[in-house]
Amino acid sequence: MTDRIKPEDMKKFETSYKIGLVATRGKSGDPHISLLTTIMAKSNTEMMFGKFIVGESKDNLLCDPKAGFLIMSLEKEFWTGKMVYTHVLTNGEDYDLYNRQPIYRYNSYLGIDSVYYFDLFGISDRRKLDMAGIVANSLRIMLVRGRYKQSRSQGAMKPWALKLMKKMDTLAFLSYVDKDGYPLIIPCIQLQAADSDTLVLSNAPYKAELSEIPVGERVAVFGANLKFESVLLKGMFSGFKGGIATVKIDRVYNSMPPKHGYIFEATT
Repeated sequence: MTDRIKPEDMKKFETSYKIGLVATRGKSGDPHISLLTTIMAKSNTEMMFGKFIVGESKDNLLCDPKAGFLIMSLEKEFWTGKMVYTHVLTNGEDYDLYNRQPIYRYNSYLGIDSVYYFDLFGISDRRKLDMAGIVANSLRIMLVRGRYKQSRSQGAMKPWALKLMKKMDTLAFLSYVDKDGYPLIIPCIQLQAADSDTLVLSNAPYKAELSEIPVGERVAVFGANLKFESVLLKGMFSGFKGGIATVKIDRVYNSMPPKHGYIFEATT
C-alpha cells in the first residue's frame, strides 16, 4: 500500500457509476460493510463520501474512526485501502458538489445531507479483477457446496437472500478486522451459500489476502446483484481446509432502503 492516491486514480473515483464499499466496526466488534457509491478522493491524502441514507456505518465511525474501503470501476478495476474518520460537514463546496450531480440533483427523496471526511492511511495499486480465477473457483464452490449443507437450519437467510447468495454472478465482498484494527474488504465473488446459515468460499483467486483471516474470526459478507439489491451477512469464519472455508451466519442486516437494520440474530 501507498499513502498517496495517484492523480489518474483520483479522476476515476469521481464518478457515481462505480461500486463503492466502506467497512466500519460496530459496537459488538463485528465488521460492517455499506454500499456508498459517493466515496471519492478529496485530495491525494484524503477521502470523503456523501451520506444520503441513514445506516449503521455512520454511527460506527463515531465509536471507532478506523475504516476500510473498496472502489471498483465499470471496467472491473479495483482499489482497496484504509482510512481514518476525521469530521463531518453539512454544508460547503463538497456538499454542493455532491448535490449538483445529476443522480442527486434531480432526486426528490435522496439528496446528500452531509459529507464525511477521512485521512488516508493507505491505498493499494489499481488491480484488475481476475475473472478467469473467479469463474473457475465459482464452479468449484458450486460443485462442493452441498457437502457443507447443515441437517438443521436456523433460517438465517430468507428465501430471497438465499437465492441471491447461491447465484454465481452475485457480487460478494468479505470484511474482517486486521491486527491493526482496520476492517479490510476483499473481493470474494466465488463465495456461495450452501444453506440459509452457511456460506462456502475458496481461498483463490485472492489467496494472499484471504489467508490472513484468522480461524474463528468474525467476518461480514456483502452480497449484491447487478441491480444493487443486497444483503449483509455476519458470522464466524472457519479457516481454510483444503482451500475451502465456511462462514456460519448468525446475524443478517437489511442493507436496502427504506429501513436498514438487523432482520435476524441467532439466539444462544
